[in-house]
Amino acid sequence: MNVREWTLPVYTILMQIAVGALFILWLIRTRASSKFSPGEIDRIIRNPILVISFTILVAMIGAHFHLSKPHRSFLAVLNFESSWLSREIAFTISFFIATVSVWYLTRYQSAHRKLISNIGWLAALLGFILIYCMARIYLLPTQAAWNSSTVIFSFYITTFLLGGVTIACLMMLDLKFAEIQKSDDINLRLGVIKYSFAGLWLLAFVLALLNIVVTYIQIYQLQHGDIVARTSLSLLLELYLPLLVMRIFLLLVASITLGYAVYRMYKLKSTLQSMMTPVYLSCLLIFVGEIIGRFLFYATHIRIGP
Repeated sequence: MNVREWTLPVYTILMQIAVGALFILWLIRTRASSKFSPGEIDRIIRNPILVISFTILVAMIGAHFHLSKPHRSFLAVLNFESSWLSREIAFTISFFIATVSVWYLTRYQSAHRKLISNIGWLAALLGFILIYCMARIYLLPTQAAWNSSTVIFSFYITTFLLGGVTIACLMMLDLKFAEIQKSDDINLRLGVIKYSFAGLWLLAFVLALLNIVVTYIQIYQLQHGDIVARTSLSLLLELYLPLLVMRIFLLLVASITLGYAVYRMYKLKSTLQSMMTPVYLSCLLIFVGEIIGRFLFYATHIRIGP
């Protein structure tokens, strides 16, 4: 894969991070608001929302490098009724606008909590539709390795997995910055982390296992497919087998590492500062594993026909 081809996996991964992170963050906000001050919760989620917005922007800019005529990309939305690519572009823009709107409201109109909640859930819904459109682009009869509903499940699993570990990482970073700035809401941030990290680990563990299950199903489908499908399978299980094994290994190690960090926090009463390294490591391992997975996704497909 050359530099231009890598823009697609980078775009899809960044958008999955953004969609998953916003959804997980909004779940945490909804649950934590019943235990902590709702206004304070909205204040400490501003920075993560800003990072998510920036991630979407970088993804959109990067995607343009894949186009032969980037300056005409806006014309793609004109085929909204017939093209999944046009729908993907339209919902990407809508998701970005909704996410930035949420950040603006939490920053400058924090009193409108109901409006913030509604637009946040709307942004998450737009993100889910975006991921569906993104996955549907690859369901092509001419691509035996892609033309399966497992691709859609795989994209959603990756979205929630990357989103969950991203939020875990952002919460730890935000806590560190708050300590450096000697913020007066450090205890609140600590409380939210302790309140949510067990759920984040459980989510990561279950999704890592589901990722492996979906991979097995995809292998089974290719094994019982036509000659082109079996050729894709040969690439996966022969040429790229080390990468496949590495991806599964990284996902499992990351889940175990994050689980151990959470165990230390709840049972051994370790300081949250001592959790930063294992949380960052888990996040990094999952990112690398999903990058490998996306490379395998593109590298093992074989086109049927001209």
